[in-house]
Amino acid sequence: MTMRFKLTIPLPFLSLATAALAALIVVGCSNKGLTTKRSAQNGLGDLPKAEGGGAPSLEIGSDSVFYPNNMPSALKGRQVYNANCALCHGTYLTAQEHLDLSKEANLPADQQVVWKGLEKEGRMPEIKPLNGPDFNDRDWRFQRTPGQLFQLIAYGSMPEMLGVANPKLIKHPGPVLGPDKHPLKDANGKVQYKPGLGWMDAIQIQRGGLEFISGDAVPVWDSIFYVWSRAITVKSVSNFSDVWKIYGENCSVCHGDIAKGNGPISKQLNPLPFNFQNRKALAETTDAFLFWRISEGGQFRRIPQPIKDTMSSQALSLYVHQWSAMPAWRGLLTEEQRWMLVDGVRSKTYEHE
Repeated sequence: MTMRFKLTIPLPFLSLATAALAALIVVGCSNKGLTTKRSAQNGLGDLPKAEGGGAPSLEIGSDSVFYPNNMPSALKGRQVYNANCALCHGTYLTAQEHLDLSKEANLPADQQVVWKGLEKEGRMPEIKPLNGPDFNDRDWRFQRTPGQLFQLIAYGSMPEMLGVANPKLIKHPGPVLGPDKHPLKDANGKVQYKPGLGWMDAIQIQRGGLEFISGDAVPVWDSIFYVWSRAITVKSVSNFSDVWKIYGENCSVCHGDIAKGNGPISKQLNPLPFNFQNRKALAETTDAFLFWRISEGGQFRRIPQPIKDTMSSQALSLYVHQWSAMPAWRGLLTEEQRWMLVDGVRSKTYEHE
């Protein structure tokens, strides 16, 4: 389904908004990132300034998550997913493949090139998931960060909620490895799995026509962003461009054409607009928070506890800035458009079709 709407802001409104934003000197967060305290003098003071999205590091975080220095690839992740995850979680076709198959439905069998190609690659027919979420539905990732998913897949478990004390651990089955670091098989030749075992040392990939076990974090990230992208690509062939169009019409003036936080009026703002190309920041941020923040804007007094519970206190301190100039989009954009913005800024952190 192609979204057919366009929300544009009239130039007079933009001019007024620019002047207002330039005049509005918005203070940054406290050390906790959530304070509503202001100094006595005109609401200004020694509160720290934002740094356009927080910490620049994209390496290892305090939670032992190895963040990718290079952009993960949902395209490469599809192959990783099909080799390691599809047996339990099912297989998925892109919107383009669905469209191509519908066009070829009445062709003779020897002309059904797309169908044969998918069968050869082990992606046909679509296999429904036996366990876990339906990755075509965005609800499964609402209260999860990509970093949590990395912990779950790489190490075998993750905290259910990041912002609560002593959270429940969710465990994921992983293959039991033998001394040679290859999965053990039972008498029937089936791989043995056990809850709580990670995949980082067992995940299989193909390079140069050869299949081998990786032992590094990159294929894990690739597979995570492959499933993350399913809820976007399932809707229409043009959905990635559709979500980015909504961003361009409403957000680029502050956040920039490529979401780096460097839009035309960004330097007039304090704190600076968020840099959505900060992959570590986005990997520690939930869709629940992004949707709430886009909806409510920057002049909030508190974050609702259910939203706070989805993110660590460290992430909130680094990446959340109060009293920012961002307007509340809830009254200007529909719920679906705001979800499209969440998908749009996420799409700048990984390679996709």
